[in-house]
Amino acid sequence: MKPGACALVLLLCVSGAAAQTPSRSQLVLTILGGAVSGHSLWDVPIQPVEIIDGGTGLPTGVRDTVSLRREVTSSIVVGASATYFLSPHFGLHAEISYLGLPYDDGCTGAFHPDSENKNQQVCSDVTSRSGTGGSISLYLGATVRAASSRSLSPYARGNIGIVTTPHSSVAVIGNYFTTTLGAQQLAFIDDPSPRSSGPMFGLAVGFTQPLGRNGGYQIRLEARDAISSFERVTRAADPASLLAPTEVKSYHHFSITLGLDVVLEKARGRRY
Repeated sequence: MKPGACALVLLLCVSGAAAQTPSRSQLVLTILGGAVSGHSLWDVPIQPVEIIDGGTGLPTGVRDTVSLRREVTSSIVVGASATYFLSPHFGLHAEISYLGLPYDDGCTGAFHPDSENKNQQVCSDVTSRSGTGGSISLYLGATVRAASSRSLSPYARGNIGIVTTPHSSVAVIGNYFTTTLGAQQLAFIDDPSPRSSGPMFGLAVGFTQPLGRNGGYQIRLEARDAISSFERVTRAADPASLLAPTEVKSYHHFSITLGLDVVLEKARGRRY
């Protein structure tokens, strides 16, 4: 082969290799876990509570006074998501995750002499309980990523969805014990229509890094801010009806998650 022809073939090969871009992840399934922050929810410094007569089950006309508080404590995040990229830099995602967001209650009080000490028992029971949570979030969103063909790819996300809470954020109910009936429930604040779900909005930033050369798996580190609302007590409940005035307020829940991506589909790099 003539030297000129050899040079032309070599030039075409080098140009083709240089013009080809690496493949990029297109359909990604993620399993994630992390931690989410908590916050104070409400505080009622003076809550009157009726003393109930054990024989008749009616109020005695004398009231104890308790101080109540409720916090949303920090907890774990566990979830799974799927992301599909419509282009090298833009994709859509959906996620379902367990947020926890358990309640931690506190109760102290001044109690009148009472043969059964119902209110004092209930107050101690409320304080001794570990946090009860179980919030589940389900949301959709958009992902914008940079350097989709590089090993380190930063991204940002916007989310919108709902979060469900199985326990009332308003009601305060504890147990007292009797020798004949055993454990019995008594409410300091009642909630006949608990708020079970509400909207959630969120923002997140993070990056992905492939594991191994084939790019079938990636690690994902992400910082999040999930904004959700809770119903909170604003003033003491009426001791007769046990109903308290409430309001709905939004809170920020910051979290850090670490995920494992399974790349189910790749988009091949371009040739120019």
